[in-house]
Order: sequence, then C-alpha cells, then structure tokens
Amino acid sequence: MKIAVYSDKFSGTLTASEVIETIKELFEINSIKASYFPVTDGGEDSTIIFKEYGTTVKESLKVKDLVGTEKVIQLLDISGDVFFESSLLVGINNTDVDTMDLNTGCLSEIIKLPDVIGLGGSRTNDGGFGLLSKMGVNFFVGNKLISDPKPSNFEQITNIEIEDSFERINKKVLVDTFIPLLGNQSAIEVFGPQKGLNQKNIEKITYHLDRIINLISSNFQTQLDPAKKGTGAAGGLGFALSEVLGCELVSGAEYFFEKSGLEQKINSFDLSILCEGKFDNSSLEGKVLGQILKKNKGKSYFLGGIYDYEDRRIFENMFECGDAGLKNPKKELISATKKLVNQITI
Repeated sequence: MKIAVYSDKFSGTLTASEVIETIKELFEINSIKASYFPVTDGGEDSTIIFKEYGTTVKESLKVKDLVGTEKVIQLLDISGDVFFESSLLVGINNTDVDTMDLNTGCLSEIIKLPDVIGLGGSRTNDGGFGLLSKMGVNFFVGNKLISDPKPSNFEQITNIEIEDSFERINKKVLVDTFIPLLGNQSAIEVFGPQKGLNQKNIEKITYHLDRIINLISSNFQTQLDPAKKGTGAAGGLGFALSEVLGCELVSGAEYFFEKSGLEQKINSFDLSILCEGKFDNSSLEGKVLGQILKKNKGKSYFLGGIYDYEDRRIFENMFECGDAGLKNPKKELISATKKLVNQITI
C-alpha cells in the first residue's frame, strides 16, 4: 500500500516539519513506508515550507512588524516569482496584544517589493485599513487625520480622502481561505474568536467595516465588494489588496501544488493521511488540506489536533490529539499516531 502523509502546521504548537518527524519516527519503528509532504497555502510558515521544496532566498530584509519589533524576513524566488509571507509581520504568533488595537500598516514597508504575497495566519482584523492608510487612503474624524486606523477606533472614522499619489500595485495574492470579509459566514465571524474577539467586538467590527467600506466606495465612485470570495483572508487584508489596490486573489493551495510539483502526485497513493491542528468548516473553504481532500481519489485519514467538522464521513478514520494536544502537543500526537499505526498494521 502506497501511503502519503501531508501536514500543515499545528498553529501555535507544532510546525509541519515537527509533525512529520514525529510520525515518520513511529512509522519507521513499525516498518511502515510512506512519502512525507509538508504543505502550505501561503499562510503561516509558508516561507519555511517552500524552502523545503528547493526554493531559494532572493533577499533578506530588516523591517518592523505590527507591534514595532524589528524582524529579519526573507523574500523567496519561486520559479521567478518574488514571494513574501505576510504573517512574518502580522502573524498570530507575533504578539498577544489585543487584536482590536492592531492593524496591517507595517506591511507598507515591503508590499511593493514582491510579485506574490501570501496571506493567512494573521493576528489582525482591520480589513487591511492599516495598510491602506499608508498607501494613500486617508481616514478622518471630521477634519482630523486618523493615522493609525484599527478596530478600536473604527467608530470614530467619519470620512475618507484619496490622495492624488494613490496607485494600485497589481500583485498576485495567495489566499488561504475563500471566506469573504463580510456576509454569510464572514471571516470576522469564523476567525475572529481565534484571535480573541468576543461577540460584541465581532458585531462592532462587522458594522464599522461595512460602513467604512461604503465611504471608500463613494470616494472611488465604484462599489467595492467585501462579500467576494477570498476577501476575508488575513482579517480582510485580502479585501484591501484586491478591491482597493488592484491585486489578483488566487488559491494559495493551488499555487503551492503547481510550484512544488505536488499536483501530479496527489492521486498516486492508496492512503493519504492529512494532518493539521484543527479541521473544521473553514478547512474546506480553500485551505490546503481541504484542497488535497477534494483532489484525492484514494482513502483519507485525519491525524491531528481536533476534528470539528459536522460531517464525519469525509475521512475513513480520524485520530485526534484532543484538547490535551494544546498543552502537550508532541505527547498527544505520538499517542494518536500509535493508534493510527495499529489501524494500518492490522
């Protein structure tokens, strides 16, 4: 039996490589042969994973992240595309500062350099307004400029002005989710709780995002669409980049499959083991393991932290770490993998 193991990161606990190393060690002890593939959709850890497939570093730069901490980040050369992972600067693991007080403004230092921008794994929920405020879209309360728009001061914004110097950047943007910024099952509703938002703040941000987007639309004299697929990526950064700055949203998973050569391999295995920290409704909305699951014609097992999707029939078997995996991720992964090994070797 030909077996493939695909792993995304277990956000906040284990990298994709750490997951694979743990599984591989147990498989080899039990004489189980498999092929191992760390995977990404352009979000958190995508720089590390692309490099595992032979991608080279184009340039290293010193820039400040969303809380002003200086970071050394890498731009990659992916088959001639200069690639930048946005979560390196606005990622969920960069800070524990309240997301109401954060925005994407720091990205303006680097956003014009790459050809391809990877979204996903962000700490922010600002609709990309922080970035826009540094790119020629000015936010005001009356005639006073709000230089640092963020969810905690959205309610103050009364009007918008577009600078004459404003220009679109026309980049390719990799989204890790097809979920929209606003509308049914919006990004704020789905991912907001993961970033520390309570229901009151979710409703507050949703209301003001809609209101402010209408102000921006009036200035551009065109109706911007926050309900478009992918606009919810990275807390709405997908919206700002596509609807305002003229970028093209593409599936990060599909881009990865093409550039890594994985597209041609997915259906060559009898059993595929898909690993991630949490599998839920959002996993089938553009995330890399959901895309693999849709393409795969063989058997699929889930091995990971928590399975929280309503339909338990999409995998033949599921092996979960459970809530204990948040405190002891490697120990619980070993335990779940041992159960998987027993199933395979029966």
